[in-house]
Amino acid sequence: TYWYKLQREKVLKELDEVLNHEDKKEREELLDEINDAFDTKINHPDYARKLFLIENCIYGVDIQPIAIQISKLRFFISLIIDQNVDKTKDNFGIRPLPNLETKFVCANTLIPLEKPNGVLISQKVLKLEEEIKTLRHRYFQAKTRTQKLRLQEKDKELRKKLASSLEEDGFSTTASKKISNFDPYDQNASADWFDPEWMFGVKNGFDMVIGNPPYIQLQKNSGALANLYKDKGYETFDRTGDIYTLFYEKGMELLKDAGHLCL
Repeated sequence: TYWYKLQREKVLKELDEVLNHEDKKEREELLDEINDAFDTKINHPDYARKLFLIENCIYGVDIQPIAIQISKLRFFISLIIDQNVDKTKDNFGIRPLPNLETKFVCANTLIPLEKPNGVLISQKVLKLEEEIKTLRHRYFQAKTRTQKLRLQEKDKELRKKLASSLEEDGFSTTASKKISNFDPYDQNASADWFDPEWMFGVKNGFDMVIGNPPYIQLQKNSGALANLYKDKGYETFDRTGDIYTLFYEKGMELLKDAGHLCL
């Protein structure tokens, strides 16, 4: 009951923010999705709980596209095992899997987005941020290809507006373009930067950061990694050190106060 109430309240709040009141069809479809998720005739009870946690609490980033694909596959499997099979129905009654493109992104975790200090973010930017975040929640449950493409196009449009507004607020053209060009729906692309606010809508840090960092000496390959990260502001940087220390520092930086780091 708690999970059902929580999920329903969240969806109703988002719908009120982004949908016109006369758009009853999409409202009803999303609420039907919640009812089906919690219907024990269709799914085991853990299905709805997992779905809520994946959509609202879990984010992933890796520099390699294949790692992102494997992560998404693992989450798909975790949902499938809690669905009931009904051989009399299409697809054996198995519900369409959620779209995880905006939950797991391919990017270089160790390279931050260069943001100006002391810049006041306008209400226009904050509104666009919230619209993008809400749109990606809606994309999570999108079923048809037409609906997905429509939301992807809207996402692209909002990112362009956001980039333009950020430049007005004092962001550099380079940083603004990176935000505009970041396309989570391109499964073969890898961003050369990472920022939880602009990629996930997470502004105040994470409760927990879990990772498996590489262990490579920065001076290897004629110091290629050392040259890449030397001016990124890491206190633990040492040309003769190891890259895992940078991941420890980045992990601590991404945490909320009293958060947990597990590497």
